Amino acid sequence: MKISGEKSAPGAGAPRQWALLTYFAPFLFGACADLDIVNTNAPTAEELTGTPTRLVLERAARGIFAQTFTDVGTEIQFYAIYGREGYNLLGNDPRETDEQIRGPQDPTGRNSGIWLGPYSAIRTIHTYLAALPKAGGLTDEERRAAAGFAKTFKAWHLYRVAIRTGEYGIPIDVDRPITAEPAPFVPFSEAMRTVSALLDEAYADLLAGGASFPFAMAPGYTGFSTPASFARFNRALAAKVLVHRATFNNCQPCWAQAAAALDASFLTVSGLPGSLANGVFFAYSTATGEPTNPISEPLSSDRLWVHPSILTGVQLRADGSPDLRLTRKVMAAGRSKTLEGLTGTHKPILYNSPTSPASANLGAPIPLINNEELILLRAEVRWHTGDRGGAIDDINLIRQHAGGLPPTGLTPASPTDAFITELLYNRLYSLMWQQGTRWIDARRYNRLQTLPRDRPGDVVFSSMIVPAGECAARGLPAPCRPLGG
Repeated sequence: MKISGEKSAPGAGAPRQWALLTYFAPFLFGACADLDIVNTNAPTAEELTGTPTRLVLERAARGIFAQTFTDVGTEIQFYAIYGREGYNLLGNDPRETDEQIRGPQDPTGRNSGIWLGPYSAIRTIHTYLAALPKAGGLTDEERRAAAGFAKTFKAWHLYRVAIRTGEYGIPIDVDRPITAEPAPFVPFSEAMRTVSALLDEAYADLLAGGASFPFAMAPGYTGFSTPASFARFNRALAAKVLVHRATFNNCQPCWAQAAAALDASFLTVSGLPGSLANGVFFAYSTATGEPTNPISEPLSSDRLWVHPSILTGVQLRADGSPDLRLTRKVMAAGRSKTLEGLTGTHKPILYNSPTSPASANLGAPIPLINNEELILLRAEVRWHTGDRGGAIDDINLIRQHAGGLPPTGLTPASPTDAFITELLYNRLYSLMWQQGTRWIDARRYNRLQTLPRDRPGDVVFSSMIVPAGECAARGLPAPCRPLGG
């Protein structure tokens, strides 16, 4: 696929508030990865680029919210496989036990994923941003608020693709006519700098955005429904990106910038342990036509399994029982499943019914980012900016309140390598089956060699390769490296 140009923008039907079905239904029934498909319930490109009304802009904003769900389940599952958080042993697709674990990576197969969806969402956002200055019935403050909202999600989608592709780079300048040449690839570090700059631009817009957005917020954003509170969500994402730039790209100033972003985010140590769950979520539902949780499944399913190393690597509480994060999120299946030399005995249940963990809960939310992650990000920042005691305090907060564990044995005199080991342990058990934490962390701290290889010939990939369509659009044979090398 050639990623460039603006052709149409998916939207929603008649305005309704609060209920997820009425908020997203027209997208779920009418939206498509090919944005040339006509959705008669959606605002057209002509409506948005002409003189759009407030109602048209509200419908388009719902499209931006709806597209945040794209590829969430795929991303969690793929990254879990790459990082050995777990396996898919259903057996209906050999790529899950072959291509994604042994290679070679196929640019027309699984390794073409998690690309079209984010760029389609970015195209929608470009059309929306172009429409804002022309919209009738909006105040200047509302325009700034809406722009800050849209730019925040554009930055998040760019970040997702950048992390996916790593050293191969990604196209950034995709806001161009459909007839133009494909956008050039830029290096990973430049892509991540662009993400940070866009988040900062969005933050400035949000701070100038007045008291309210010119649209209803989607479910999953409780506590972040005004420009000022959404700005704290923006700063949480900014801090995460800056920490990843510091480690992936050796950006030393990024540590101090991340500390400032965390100070302006929603991070809190009040109300623990309950406040660990504060954050923004993908709000799933079981109502007809609504997006359902893509990871939750009954214990009887053969699809998703926890990697055995998650079980053997767990730390123990003072009474000898496992870290509470394991017991809350993982359950013995009562049987084993072996496929192509890979074996699972336990399944992820973190999104299952809290009263019946063997049963699926398709309405369970998935965190986009939460306070537990922010405290761990602050621990990382504090260690790398000289506040080693504060870093250990943050680690101990998570160990105590999330895991029920005793304090770490780290001291301010401990070597950095020991701190990273302890940090990554806590990030794995706090964030498992949420965002591919184990794979991403191993990459950014050069620890891919520590991840398990269960069979002779298995490999751990450092990134996903460029999809074949992007190679073809640039006259390159697939697999390709558009940046050369």
